[in-house]
Amino acid sequence: MSPHSKNLVLLFALLALVALWSFESTRGWKPPATTQVISVSHPAPRSDEPLPAVASKTVPPGKRGRQRVLTPGLEHRYAFDLDVRSAEHIPGAEAGRNWRHLGWSGVLELAYLGEEGRQHFFSARVEPTRVEPLSEEALIAFRSQLERPVYVAQDARGRVLSIHFEEGMDSETRRFLRLLLAVTQFVAEDGRSWSTEETDPTGDYESEYRAGGSANTYVKTKRRYLRTALPLRAPTRPGVVVPRLRGHLDFMLDEDGLVREVTGSDVVEQGGRATGLPQTRAETRVALTRLETPRHTALSMRMFREARGRLQAEPLTGLETPRVGTAAVEWDRRLVGDATLDVLLRVLETETREQERSQARERLAALFRLLPSKAGLAARRVRQGAVKDDVVGQVLEALGSAGTLEAQQELGRLLGESRLRVTTRALVATAVGKVARPSAELTQALARAVRTTKEGELKRAVALALGSMVKGLERSEPGRALGVLDGLMGRCEAKRLDAETCLRALARAGSARGLEYTRAALSHRSAEVRVAATEALGAMAGADVDVLLDRVLLEDPEARVRVQAAVMISRRVAGPHLRAVAQSLRMETEPQVRAEVVRMLGTLLTVEHAAGELLRDVVARDDSEDVRRLASSLLAE
Repeated sequence: MSPHSKNLVLLFALLALVALWSFESTRGWKPPATTQVISVSHPAPRSDEPLPAVASKTVPPGKRGRQRVLTPGLEHRYAFDLDVRSAEHIPGAEAGRNWRHLGWSGVLELAYLGEEGRQHFFSARVEPTRVEPLSEEALIAFRSQLERPVYVAQDARGRVLSIHFEEGMDSETRRFLRLLLAVTQFVAEDGRSWSTEETDPTGDYESEYRAGGSANTYVKTKRRYLRTALPLRAPTRPGVVVPRLRGHLDFMLDEDGLVREVTGSDVVEQGGRATGLPQTRAETRVALTRLETPRHTALSMRMFREARGRLQAEPLTGLETPRVGTAAVEWDRRLVGDATLDVLLRVLETETREQERSQARERLAALFRLLPSKAGLAARRVRQGAVKDDVVGQVLEALGSAGTLEAQQELGRLLGESRLRVTTRALVATAVGKVARPSAELTQALARAVRTTKEGELKRAVALALGSMVKGLERSEPGRALGVLDGLMGRCEAKRLDAETCLRALARAGSARGLEYTRAALSHRSAEVRVAATEALGAMAGADVDVLLDRVLLEDPEARVRVQAAVMISRRVAGPHLRAVAQSLRMETEPQVRAEVVRMLGTLLTVEHAAGELLRDVVARDDSEDVRRLASSLLAE
């Protein structure tokens, strides 16, 4: 090509480039933000140099748990599918596994009502469209059970505390509602990942949450059961057999921190292996999606309070439907038979076997329900000293179990009877604390007793009974429970009750209302008080409590207090405590404390890889032969 031709080609190329640049300029084209401009005064980086790391974008967590925006009357509707497949395998049986399938679909309407006693209440109504394997006739009966709503109580973090059922609802309907409400609970703590304790129909379990890759998404892992509603004992080994649990659920929350979607499954296995029990397996799958924009309703706490008299408050782990009405009367009649008050008192006086005494006490409580006047006759005999000393406690406990208005009135009178011995009145207080649904009059009698009593033994028994009463009332009437607890804490904070008694009562109540009082007691000069404070912490929920228990385990100067901390930690979720546990094994000088920590790690071997590593380190390095042997035996199981 001639030089002239080359110049023409170059000219045309430049003109095309200018035209292209002009066209892009008219479209507002700009270099992308990520374009790297290299200055001519500085050399470009060599190809063999590592490129600078690009920080991954972290999605900030949205509202959840305590930050939820809860608007009274606001209702959300969800479509759901819930399926459970269960099977039992008996070794040597020809049929092998026998699978059973239950399935439900429909619409769940969930409306927020308001707050009472630091609990949040929701109205839940279900419209089923599929129930397998029910017939059309059975489906109609099932739907009739769900015509009225049930009421759900949650704590501030979102954990389901209780469900308030209509008295006439059958056991199968209750079981379905427990399953549905349990799999949809989202229990929040601070941070992008956390461990916490929750409840399902089997028991209390440890769960772990992690934030997802997009806003307001989380993954929940169900890890292990901490305790179950129905403890099983294996014929081939000592102790309680805890079911094996694994599960994963994906959650999406809305901008207010409320559940928008849930999908996932879990598997619960029991028995098998070396337990000598039949192996059972239950698989639960759930999918729940919000249908439409929330709507405002006239629903409120007034609706719940008006219905409370006919409702029964039960935990998620309720095992059987309570007997009510004629069914309860018939049961009591069969239980009592032709026995009289004198006959049952004679059995309690002469029988030495605990099982027979327990049965006689149960029959006596049934007699008090069938014939309320007998409660007054039994109380009169106690007042007159006509009941043997070792039977008085049994009679009082039967009055508390009966729970009738007449039985409660008699207990209230006996509690204020100054002519009775202090030991007898202390037994009365213990019985009062066990009444399932105490009347306002009985609650006032107990509160009056704690104010006026001067005898140390009786004052202690009354305070402990108040703690038990708070725990019992918390499920059915949380507002009353909080009022009783506030009265008790007022006396504790004013030092009108000794610290140890207050802390033992808080351990029974299990309420975080006493957290600050308990925190201060951890610095008390008395080791007994600090032991009681540690026990009270173990009954409370929350991440703040986990931090305090770790501090006691690592810092308290008394070994018995540190042992108590290890015991309390062993009953809680493990994740928040593993670092403190590892530090304790390195620093702890007392073998009994290390042994308790080792026992705790033994329960985590199937869910925590770090537990096995720590136990192997104990076997190799611990100074105590007993501790090494204990760790070795746990690893061998």
